[in-house]
Amino acid sequence: MKRKLVITAATLLVTCGLSACAGSGNAKKTGSSRDVNVDTEKKVSKKDRVLSEAVGAEEKVKSAKVETKFFVKHTSGDHDNTVSYRTETEYTEKPVTLKSNAAIRFQEGARDNKYILYYDGKDLYNTTMIGLSQGRSYRQAIDSAQSNYRFIVQNPNIARDYLKVMSDNKVRFDLKEEGGEYALVFRVPENPSERLKKELLEVLGRDDATAKRLYSTDLKNVSFTNATFNVHVDRKTYEPKSFGLEMTTVVASASGRKFTTLHSFDGKYYNVNKVESQKMPSRVDEVLK
Repeated sequence: MKRKLVITAATLLVTCGLSACAGSGNAKKTGSSRDVNVDTEKKVSKKDRVLSEAVGAEEKVKSAKVETKFFVKHTSGDHDNTVSYRTETEYTEKPVTLKSNAAIRFQEGARDNKYILYYDGKDLYNTTMIGLSQGRSYRQAIDSAQSNYRFIVQNPNIARDYLKVMSDNKVRFDLKEEGGEYALVFRVPENPSERLKKELLEVLGRDDATAKRLYSTDLKNVSFTNATFNVHVDRKTYEPKSFGLEMTTVVASASGRKFTTLHSFDGKYYNVNKVESQKMPSRVDEVLK
């Protein structure tokens, strides 16, 4: 009887020992999985935090100097039309004042048309090279100004619009650390949501009058290829440092004809929130009241 009790006790000890070992192994495995999840959450939260800070910092930009290179090319069949800008712009938002040294090229290989543009939120002051030599500027109501001029003076910080669209629509992006900057690289999916497509086309439509007309169509007729947007921000302040966009759209008409548009631009920020308001020209010739 005593021997049976000893054997039973030994069996229980072995069984409990095995259970404890098994339990210990499971706990270790679970802990490892939890560690992986925590690491993943840290990575995700860092991306979200950087994006949130970058969006917030962009909203706080109320004045700056922005240098931008901008290019749009429309192609349909054997025909193409291009327009490109190079601008050096200093602006303030409160009050609205702007001065831009702009070079506009209306066709590849053509000569640049150079202007000094001023804007006070209501009127556009266009100082051409001829007018400049005579000390004169030409004032025109902004609603009546050419679309190219309107785009330059009304969108000095166009990167803000793209960043907001990407953030609001939760477009996936890669986060990189480059020196003292974070680089956020967004990639628009080939089949974007209707909301994302609509908001992107609204921003792209500000590029020039041709693009705006093309995008005034049913959303199902428009597709995107190779659509990326990037913004570089300071790692400490999250203030924008530079930005770039490459986006190609294809619009199919009812007749089956396709219009392809390449939008490409890049720019750099200087003196964020340190630019003073611009003084408008005093000698002007009225072009259109």
